[in-house]
Amino acid sequence: MEKLLCFLLLFYFIAGSGTGALAKNGNPTIATNEVILAKEPDTYLEIRHIVLRGSNEEIGKALGDIAQEWLGIKTLVHYAGPIYADARRQYMEKNYPILLERMKGVAKSYGLSPTDNTYVTSGLYYDIAPFGCSAAFFPASSTSNGHSLVGHNVDFHTATMREMLGMERVEGEHNLYSRNFVMELYPDKGYPSIVVGALDLLNGLQGGMNSEGLVVTMLSDDLSTPNTDPNPLGDDTGGLNALQLNRLILDTCATVDEAKVTILNNKLVVGFIPAHLQICDRSGKSFIFDTAPGNLSYHYTENNGQPQAITNHAVFLYPDASKFPSYTSKGTYNTFYRYVKLTDYIKGHQGKFSPDDVREAMSLAYAHTTDIAEWSVDPLPHRTLWTMLYDINERSIEVKFYLKDGPIDSSTGDPELVFTEPFKFKLKTTGNQ
Repeated sequence: MEKLLCFLLLFYFIAGSGTGALAKNGNPTIATNEVILAKEPDTYLEIRHIVLRGSNEEIGKALGDIAQEWLGIKTLVHYAGPIYADARRQYMEKNYPILLERMKGVAKSYGLSPTDNTYVTSGLYYDIAPFGCSAAFFPASSTSNGHSLVGHNVDFHTATMREMLGMERVEGEHNLYSRNFVMELYPDKGYPSIVVGALDLLNGLQGGMNSEGLVVTMLSDDLSTPNTDPNPLGDDTGGLNALQLNRLILDTCATVDEAKVTILNNKLVVGFIPAHLQICDRSGKSFIFDTAPGNLSYHYTENNGQPQAITNHAVFLYPDASKFPSYTSKGTYNTFYRYVKLTDYIKGHQGKFSPDDVREAMSLAYAHTTDIAEWSVDPLPHRTLWTMLYDINERSIEVKFYLKDGPIDSSTGDPELVFTEPFKFKLKTTGNQ
């Protein structure tokens, strides 16, 4: 465990503290690179909108440049040895050539050879940490406007990595999830996509959608076993971490069936806190992808044409809500409590679901407590940092970001959450609509 803590803190120190405005360098790959929500003294987070167009190598180079200027990532992580770097390139050449091209661009940004065996170029990690959340998919057959809709909350502690691990806060360190991005990619190879994310500028996304109407949302599996390997992101292994797998699916898959095949054909490296995914497409299909504790076998849970909810437990292990482990209604961030709130709302709803209904459903699962979650050592404030509404038919997303705590709810003792007005983005598409 000591090695793991050192590894996580190493990433934190690499991230640096520079967050100033980026110089305009005239790079034609960078169509947009601007702060759309600045952090104020009394607010929690910053959001940057990034739009990149070009070859995948050019996109990797642009992201490396932005990582250095915005996030202060001046030094990349080291491989454990040259053999791991060579194995990594061979794996990407066979399984994810798009990322291999982006890795070449990252290397160029840092002045490295594309065959450098010292530095990891398959991720641009910063403020690295696990993640909680809730999500729900509403197929077009269940909605009032005939569009397939997805609601997704991204939750985490409003604290630094050190505080999460029970250490003293150090001046100048960034809070987790305080530097986030909305990123649109329009590559020469692979599907265009729009994502909202953090943690890894190259691959990081907690939710996103591609031009073919495929949506991926990522959530932690809080009941599984954390990875105590000193390299939980898998850069020294022949596989993909959850962030890279998400990006691979958006880059290359048009349907849930294609996503299933892609998952089966890759080795998933279980992260510090294991993740599970909900993947949805424009046909109305969705599934939840879980890995089993212990043997890490893969499991798919289908929606069978119905709305499908997911929180932070492996759904295949708890298929019957009547047999959930006991929980208290005072523990409002308990994964089973939130799952029941979402599914009860869905089952009890009369008629078809409007976009406002989806927003209301997700509000029932907001995080606004102080507790021990995501394997934090001590109780910490836990907040919904952004909430999203995807309209798959329109290829659009609407996002509200957390600003700060509001008044205390006298009935619960928990604060209300103050969000921004909705930001709206629309992905430019190619191929079939």
